[in-house]
Amino acid sequence: MSRGVGYEPTPAGLFFDDNAVRGYFIDFRAKTISAEAEAPSRLLPADLAQLALGWWDRGLAGDHSAAETFEYLCTLLEASAEVRADEWRWPYSVGIRKYRITAPNYSALAQAQIASTFVRAYLATAKPRYRNIALAAVRPLVKGRDSDLVSLTSTGPVLEESQSRPASHILNGWIYGLWGLWDVAVGLGDERARETYDASVKCLRRMLDEYDVGWWTRYSLYPHVLPDLAKPFYHRLHIDQMEVLYRLTGFDDFGSAARRWRGYDSPARRVAAIAQKALFVATKYA
Repeated sequence: MSRGVGYEPTPAGLFFDDNAVRGYFIDFRAKTISAEAEAPSRLLPADLAQLALGWWDRGLAGDHSAAETFEYLCTLLEASAEVRADEWRWPYSVGIRKYRITAPNYSALAQAQIASTFVRAYLATAKPRYRNIALAAVRPLVKGRDSDLVSLTSTGPVLEESQSRPASHILNGWIYGLWGLWDVAVGLGDERARETYDASVKCLRRMLDEYDVGWWTRYSLYPHVLPDLAKPFYHRLHIDQMEVLYRLTGFDDFGSAARRWRGYDSPARRVAAIAQKALFVATKYA
């Protein structure tokens, strides 16, 4: 039902700038007052990064205590990384039955949001290690590297939230991955991040219609028997993400998708989507 802990409101960010790294693209401030925020060391990698980004935006909103908490969360992220030569990774200790993934596993979404966190940490403090961590976080995603977190499709690279085989192409995770590359490209001037961002945006534009079932959006393109429809929470996130992408790129297909998908979000269609998800779960993700 997309309610409770983990489903705090996440509207488009109020402080992001489409020309420079400032606020985050999605507003995670609600996560800073959730029950999960009381024990950040227990959080999974992306959840911890989102909490840090929520505190970052609290600082931009005028909370003078936010900077200290933000940097503390950065230390937790730094301490929980696996260092692999020139790349750092953040492992998940849980599997994902829906995509037949066992633990440990890794995620382009987490890598990218952690990179977004450390880009901001570097810009705020000028500490070189924060810059190095941001670059190390996106190295598994950048063009020219053989990676389990990127699917090289006929239309271009897809940044993968999950390491499923066959690939799942989870929409929200792909877009979060793009934003991590954008932050590294714009905030740190990294050309490989920019090249991969441009190629993957082009790929997303070509594949965008595959996420539209005519009355709702798909969460992923994993080949289940039934379509992997988005929960209402994620459908609304898709809308916000499209609007942000339109601002960042100026491409009309992102803006038109946002308008079309917002039109789908009616009470009757939300009920239909939830009913389909119940049937989807009943198939045991066949």
